[in-house]
Amino acid sequence: MNNAIKWMAGNHVAANLLMLLFIVGGLVMGFSVKQEVFPEVDLEKVQISVAYPGAGPDEVEEGIILPLEEAISGIDNLTELNARASEGVGSVTAVMQTGADDDQFLQDIKSEVDRITTFPLEAEEPIINKMIRRREVTSLVVYGDVPERALYEQAEDLRDELLDKKEITQAELSGSGPMKFPLKFQKRTFDATT
Repeated sequence: MNNAIKWMAGNHVAANLLMLLFIVGGLVMGFSVKQEVFPEVDLEKVQISVAYPGAGPDEVEEGIILPLEEAISGIDNLTELNARASEGVGSVTAVMQTGADDDQFLQDIKSEVDRITTFPLEAEEPIINKMIRRREVTSLVVYGDVPERALYEQAEDLRDELLDKKEITQAELSGSGPMKFPLKFQKRTFDATT
């Protein structure tokens, strides 16, 4: 370490050129780094949910959970399975090994679930989703002393206007109560060069 410092002290031009190289490199990389206000976080999990109307938790475990666990337990890059059986629905969450290809993992699970033929006749089609955490930026509430249908249409128009803006990547209507429709939207991703 001391030799490098002595060499830099004796070679001013080389030290200044090295410093200039670091500054230019930092500026170039700084403008090319993607920035996110609220990053979307991939949780490396896939959830499989199957509705089984009218079934109790024991029936859901026997008819839904066990066949799902048996089908997907041999998938590559699977590290953990978490199952939940409740009234009328069963879900299994498959945790993927860190660094594995999440799209391939999702496709492998879909293939295995599609091969299951032992679900009860009353069971609905499985819903398979890659779990992603998104953070809400803000909520808007549409409120007024007008018919509920008019409020809903106004909320839809507002959502469409928000989605027309390039800065907003997602907007959705959620829930409804007496005379109000919350509208949640995200301003999530932007490029530092724009």
